[in-house]
Amino acid sequence: MIYNDPVRILLIDDNPDDRMLALHRLEQEFDHLKSQEITDISELEQALAERQFDIVVTDYSLRWSDGLNVLHQVKQRYPDCPVVMFTGTGNEEVAVEAMKSGLDDYIIKSPQHYTRLAAAVRAAWERSKQHQAFKEAQQRYQQLFEGVPIGLYRMTPTGQIIEANTALLQLLGYPNLEALLDKNISNHLVDPKTNNLWHSQIDSGGVVRDFEMLMRRCDNTMIWVRYNARATRNDQGEVIYYEGAIEDVTQRKQMEAERAELLKNEQAARAEAETANRLKDEFLATLSHELRTPLNAILGWAGLLRRKQLSQDQVERALEVIERNAKSQAQLIDDLLDVSRIIRGNLRLTVIPVDLQQVINAAIDTLQPAADAKSIQIDSFLAPSQRVIKGDSDRLQQIVWNLLSNAIKFTPTHGQVKVYLEWLENAVHIRVQDTGKGVSVDIAPYIFDRFRQAEGSITRSHGGLGLGLAIVRHLVELHGGTVWCESDGEGKGATFIVELPLKS
Repeated sequence: MIYNDPVRILLIDDNPDDRMLALHRLEQEFDHLKSQEITDISELEQALAERQFDIVVTDYSLRWSDGLNVLHQVKQRYPDCPVVMFTGTGNEEVAVEAMKSGLDDYIIKSPQHYTRLAAAVRAAWERSKQHQAFKEAQQRYQQLFEGVPIGLYRMTPTGQIIEANTALLQLLGYPNLEALLDKNISNHLVDPKTNNLWHSQIDSGGVVRDFEMLMRRCDNTMIWVRYNARATRNDQGEVIYYEGAIEDVTQRKQMEAERAELLKNEQAARAEAETANRLKDEFLATLSHELRTPLNAILGWAGLLRRKQLSQDQVERALEVIERNAKSQAQLIDDLLDVSRIIRGNLRLTVIPVDLQQVINAAIDTLQPAADAKSIQIDSFLAPSQRVIKGDSDRLQQIVWNLLSNAIKFTPTHGQVKVYLEWLENAVHIRVQDTGKGVSVDIAPYIFDRFRQAEGSITRSHGGLGLGLAIVRHLVELHGGTVWCESDGEGKGATFIVELPLKS
């Protein structure tokens, strides 16, 4: 390495002839030489205070001191400053003591050694320059190492941390470097499988890039990090240490998760809105059909009656058809009105003590003709009790009526419907069990939604508007209870359970 800077030498010697000879040889060695000659203690003290030199050449025997004392003074103030002793009065013992105190070289004064003096000064000066450059580079590296906002580390092949910057201490929650040194990084890894995958990648390729994993801080909080590492090996290919960077990406991960959740919610809301619009359109079509069907029957038979061309049996049948269709249309309108009241929050209860056995029997009596028409057997198992429940008698009967009507509708001919009344410690259960088509897993979560039927949408294989179970749920909730459906799947029947609280 070539240095073009001028060499500044502090020459300490009280013999003017020796100084002249030494300077003459040094000027031949260095193109740019600046020298400062010291002949007494005051000059030395001033020179040491001003520090206008890069290297010191001193005699051992001085009138006012000796070379060892000068060496100690220089090294005490400037430990990195090189010192060469050029003397004719020293001995081996002096040389050994001087070298132990940090002397760079020891040259005997003689004509043949002046050339060696120049080489020793150059070697000491160049070593000093190299040491200074290395020290400055080390300082720059340390500043960079500590200034980077990403955690930097070096660790042994077994995972013990041997070097870490401030950012890594803060990332893992350690108060100082001493608390982290010799800690095993595996203690902070949450998933052992992730650790094994990390080792597999670095063992096979020597590097790990952008490896994201969960880490546990000292306070046991979890953070997401991006891990980069490389393996440093010796000449035999053995890993000496791993080094790399660990960056906290928890905030980014949280934002990604929140964005994914928002996207999922937006997609779900859009799908729900699309479903609601489709159900509304289907409902309007169904409503039109359900209202027109009984109306057409009523108008048709009324026209026949007006023409007075029917026999007595046909007149009876016409009146029966008109009455049945009028009741069906009235029920549809009642359901629509109930749903309208529910949506507006105007549905109110008239709460009185209610005999549930009487309510259930009344609902069974009302629907018995519909069950007989399909040869469906209705069996009731009503546990007797002295207790009564407070509620709206008409609305409770409507709950049972809707559940029974739903069971009869979806139970095939010659099927069976069972009604249970069970008294618990703090509640009463009404169960309606059928042998019908059951409820599939897909439709079960939506069975109590408005405009839904057990078929999953508003299909026409079974009549109705799909409002009955929605009305049931709302009426049950108004009574402070809950209702749910149990089914083993399609074709295996269904059981609807109403739970009403018993209040003192």
